[in-house]
Amino acid sequence: MQEILRTFDVCGMNYEILEIGEGWHIIISQHGGHVFGPFSERYQEGLFWIPESVKQPEVYRKLIESRTWNIGGDRVWIAPEIQFNIRDRSRFRETLDTPKCIDPGDFMMEREFDAVCLHQSLDLESYNTVTGTVHVEFGRRIRKALDPLRKLPDYDILMESVSYCGYEQVLDLTAESEEQIFAESWDLLQVRPKGRLYLPMYRAMRGTDHYEPAGSHEYPAGHGVCLEITGDSRYKIAYRSAVLTGRFGYLADETDGESYLIIINYPNNPSAMYSEEPPLREGDNGYSVHIYNDDGNSGGFAEMECNMQTIGRPTGLNHSIERVTKWIYTGETKKLKAIAGVLLGYDFEVEREM
Repeated sequence: MQEILRTFDVCGMNYEILEIGEGWHIIISQHGGHVFGPFSERYQEGLFWIPESVKQPEVYRKLIESRTWNIGGDRVWIAPEIQFNIRDRSRFRETLDTPKCIDPGDFMMEREFDAVCLHQSLDLESYNTVTGTVHVEFGRRIRKALDPLRKLPDYDILMESVSYCGYEQVLDLTAESEEQIFAESWDLLQVRPKGRLYLPMYRAMRGTDHYEPAGSHEYPAGHGVCLEITGDSRYKIAYRSAVLTGRFGYLADETDGESYLIIINYPNNPSAMYSEEPPLREGDNGYSVHIYNDDGNSGGFAEMECNMQTIGRPTGLNHSIERVTKWIYTGETKKLKAIAGVLLGYDFEVEREM
């Protein structure tokens, strides 16, 4: 963590440090509004993915100066990508370009006691679904999240030799336009491979591919699906909100008998539109979770992505306030699998034995 802070200082990045658990901290950067970490004495490099160039301040500074989005951590963008990031869906690879006003954007950042607040105002141009511009006001309030297991009668048994940290983001989005333009808060968490990601479902259903197919990386498991997170084979796959529970989790591969479990809890609402569309499937929407696995050309990470409720003139709403929470556990792999059983309803131990 100290090495990363030194690099941020060299790059002239403003940041805040937030305690999110006993011995755990995150770094929140004003540049891009990214969340880095979480860091502890055991995990000094942080659990979320960050480019190796962070160890070379002058190299990382070039990333910052180029205003690229790919600087690591957890970020929140404005969706849908098909509307704001892709100019021509028939040439989606060639015309994919994240607007600089989204990331790194122009954030204001301030500390409010036990929380860090970010805010930005931006104007976005829309493509494909409808043309025109939309004005967006976007606020985020980041603070520590309490352990969701804490009220269970067997809490002490579940948490024996396990460490917990967590944080919540309150996402306050307003969009104003004379055109039929959608907008959504879109959380994208970059994680380190390798491991398995589990999506619990009320009815098991395979996802919809966006780019190269997930293929054998996706397989039915329990009441849901599992994805192999490898960081060396590109795919992006989306899942329909109607069957999702509002939680999904990633269990990293075991190292020296220990692992870590990241669970995202978000307000899945199948009555909402969820306006994101696969590039070549016009009109196909309703997906609240997307999973991206990199092929190594962008750094070899994966992304756990979730979308919030759609607003904009076609929906009759111009304002939303949503909460998305990250629960993170580290410790003996067997103990984390038991916690996954409680919070996700899935037994990774049984899956491994099959």
